[in-house]
Amino acid sequence: MARALVRLPVGVVLPGIPALMECEGATVAEVLADCIAQEPRLKNRIFRRDGTPWVGVVLNGCNVTTETELTPVEDGDEIRMLPLAGVC
Repeated sequence: MARALVRLPVGVVLPGIPALMECEGATVAEVLADCIAQEPRLKNRIFRRDGTPWVGVVLNGCNVTTETELTPVEDGDEIRMLPLAGVC
């Protein structure tokens, strides 16, 4: 299992939740699940009820929002969450 740094944007972070978390997993989805296990209040701030993300998910600078289940993570990787642009 890899350890990754997860950067949370303004709007996701709540009082008592750090903007930078260290989480573990073999894939991006597992890392995000670990972050939610550490801080359950993040679940509704990251994911909609249907499980799709409210935020963009970026691994080492590459957008992986649609492939979070499959995207492998290595020690030291950085996952950033970014606000999604409005849909027209």
